[in-house]
Amino acid sequence: MNSKIAYHLRELEIARNPEWPQHSMPEFSKSSHAILDIGCGIGQTFVASKLENDRALVGLDIDLECLTYGRHQFGHIKFVNGAAERLPFRDKSFDFVLSRVTLPCTNIPQSLAEIARVLKENGRIWLTLHSFSLTTKQLNQSIRRLAVKDIIFRSYVIANGMLFHVFGRLIAFPVNRRCESFQTKSGMEKCMKRIGFGEICVQEGNHLVCTARKGDSVLHPSKSGPLIRHGS
Repeated sequence: MNSKIAYHLRELEIARNPEWPQHSMPEFSKSSHAILDIGCGIGQTFVASKLENDRALVGLDIDLECLTYGRHQFGHIKFVNGAAERLPFRDKSFDFVLSRVTLPCTNIPQSLAEIARVLKENGRIWLTLHSFSLTTKQLNQSIRRLAVKDIIFRSYVIANGMLFHVFGRLIAFPVNRRCESFQTKSGMEKCMKRIGFGEICVQEGNHLVCTARKGDSVLHPSKSGPLIRHGS
């Protein structure tokens, strides 16, 4: 078993056990029939939630190996390969969209706009995000290990998070074109308000936990076609 699968299995253990300090799970209402998990890994959040089989559970991830493992283990989940900035689903497909510490590794304004597009009216989101304290902890670990490349990248992440906090913008790291940042309560609130989300709540802790509802004023490009596009 490789380290990525082992990591997600560990996350499954944490999701199943509310005694763990890292435990954080969304609440699923009975009206949420179509649910999307962005950055699903092997589907651990759905598995730990023990949702009814009559719901449409869709997990999206860029990691094909994790998706393959999930397909073999958890047949009640539909696994799709794709990125948060370009969701391969038609408009208004989902009642609920969740994402656990995945959006910080994306262009958040683009990802949130795509989430708004695929949500039904009054659909809800649940996100966990990287705080500044977590990012500085990662930087300090890199400094102690004298990991020069990681020190440079973590410094970029901090600068990018400041850019997002002040201006609501993000830039990709010039070497590998990855986009990563930390998030702040006010930065996320401003970004979601610009897109048109309402009932925004951001709770601070080890991670930021963000919830919101899709409002009537959300603007986004239209994307028609089947729920999951061919080839996904």
